[in-house]
Amino acid sequence: MLNRDINSRFEDWLLSPNESLDFEVKQWLDMSDAESHGLVAKALIALENHGGGFLLFGYKEDATKKLVPDTSRPTSLEPYLTDAINAILKKRAEPSVHVEVTLQVHPVTKEEYPLVRVTGRSKVPIRSDSATPAGSLKQNVYYIRGPGPESRSPVSAAEWDALLRRSLQNQREEIVGLLRTLLPGAPDLLGGKPTDEQDTLHAFAVASTARWASLNSELPQDSPSKITRGHFSFAARVLGTSKNVTAKEIIEANQSARKYTGWPALVTLHQEKTKPRLVDGCIEAWLAHISYPDVGHADFWRIDAKGNFFLLRGYQEDSLDPGKGFGKPGELFEATLPVWRLGEFLLRVADLADVMFEAGYEVLVECTWTGLAGRHLFVHNMRRYIPGGYAATEQAVTTKGKFPQQVVRELLPDTVKTMTHSMYEHFDFFAPPDSFYSEELAEMTKNRY
Repeated sequence: MLNRDINSRFEDWLLSPNESLDFEVKQWLDMSDAESHGLVAKALIALENHGGGFLLFGYKEDATKKLVPDTSRPTSLEPYLTDAINAILKKRAEPSVHVEVTLQVHPVTKEEYPLVRVTGRSKVPIRSDSATPAGSLKQNVYYIRGPGPESRSPVSAAEWDALLRRSLQNQREEIVGLLRTLLPGAPDLLGGKPTDEQDTLHAFAVASTARWASLNSELPQDSPSKITRGHFSFAARVLGTSKNVTAKEIIEANQSARKYTGWPALVTLHQEKTKPRLVDGCIEAWLAHISYPDVGHADFWRIDAKGNFFLLRGYQEDSLDPGKGFGKPGELFEATLPVWRLGEFLLRVADLADVMFEAGYEVLVECTWTGLAGRHLFVHNMRRYIPGGYAATEQAVTTKGKFPQQVVRELLPDTVKTMTHSMYEHFDFFAPPDSFYSEELAEMTKNRY
């Protein structure tokens, strides 16, 4: 019955115990008495709702309020073992929870003390399912651990909120699993039957690309902002109930949205030639005329009040200096940037969709990468190692997907993977592991600019 790992951890504690929110102590009880069962159930329900903890038997307060071993040791510890304690919970708690008891050995006296371990993993709050005659346990009470410490019912909105949040957190893996079933599968990405909404998004992307191409063609041939060797473009369409916000409200929401990189998606500048304008019913910005131009910052983006979004940008790697060991423009493709750029674009779309649409919306996405043929994968600053040889022969790749509101934020790595894995496969079947997406996006989302 001795759990040596736990015992070694609590040896010092057994010498000088002290109650806390996740530790409760009870003296030896008459385990044939209903009131004792009520005390045990109340303590364990409170610890479970607290998020887990421990209940130790066999200590009581002396005259100085110090916890010392209770000398009224029972002849048998059987009523304190796992089966007996779980039988109490099965009768007194709803839903019932399972706990485990280990016998901890006092490092000096070598006497054993039952330690009940409570996991705190319940997916719903636990309540008492019966009352004891003298009231040590009341019926239908959601006991929690409060200051003191003590076991009691919540007394404020904040305590109820904390209780509910812990339960929801314990459901997270289950919720995430359900959300993953909503991600589009390979047949959807490889061109299943298009919907009218997908056609509408595609038409918006085509029109936006044509608008950019017209502007780009007017730049002098030697302009650092003139994109000639390829670009990426992301388009999104929100499907839901519109709040009918104005263009000014959209601009204000876009300006106040969180920025995860120094040059975020749908970036707004206020220089005369770069500030957003209304063009053909769309909020539009073209950043080719910034102070220090290059193709990696020559963004063209559009938003309309119907919930359509578009971003086009040249490849940042085409602005690297070949004299510093980088390839010539058009030869390289930075492997981590699609994850960062698409991840930030999707989060910005979600932020604006929250302002523009009622909850429960869906997001259609279309991504295109052009100028890929002949490019080789690499990682700037060697943050990741990618062996040489991954090269693309296809000139352009387009992917499409549809995602519920919850999926975009809750499963951002999965969403980005869904939209990019086909593009990566065009580089000699390169297949980033799941950790590639989760680690890169974790690095991105910890930033705030």
